[in-house]
Amino acid sequence: MSSLNDTNSTNDKNGQKKQCFKLALKTTIPVFLGYISCGIAFGLITINAGYSWWLAPAMGLLMFAGAGQFLAVPLFATGTPIPVILATELLLNIRHIVYGLPLINQFKECKRTKPYLIYALTDETFSLLTTTPVPQGIPTEDFYFMVSALDQLYWVGGCAIGALVGTMIPFDMTGVDFALTALFAVLSIDQLKKFFSERKENANK
Repeated sequence: MSSLNDTNSTNDKNGQKKQCFKLALKTTIPVFLGYISCGIAFGLITINAGYSWWLAPAMGLLMFAGAGQFLAVPLFATGTPIPVILATELLLNIRHIVYGLPLINQFKECKRTKPYLIYALTDETFSLLTTTPVPQGIPTEDFYFMVSALDQLYWVGGCAIGALVGTMIPFDMTGVDFALTALFAVLSIDQLKKFFSERKENANK
């Protein structure tokens, strides 16, 4: 009898994880479209700057900061001093401190994956985690983890594709690095405006 209960419990957990993955996959489709295209552009820029193809996916895996990565490549390529690069990256990504505040309560019960959830927090992931209700029966922590992991997978995949294509087909990327950095900056400002607007509306209720 105990063995049967254990089997049923395992099946229930597996069923929950499958449902959770399907929901996370569906939720992250818009991010997939954006991250793959921008990741490919980053891979091309990395190759155009003279770096090896593996650096693009490695940065996506270890750094995982879209605008920060676009900014880092030209800074390193021009020999910018490390302290200047670190200060610039800090200023560019300091908005994540603001993003983290509304998630304190949401992440409170996330024990196993909290360090990764904090690391993998991007503008788009923040938007998904704060606007997508988690249905009953689906573990909240697993959903947050899968959304974050899928978003990073899309980004790393795009970086790898772009870098590999860049090694085979030459591209003229003049001006593209600045345009994409500006795009990320505009999107970040827009996210901040939405965040403060929502906070103000909630405060007035």
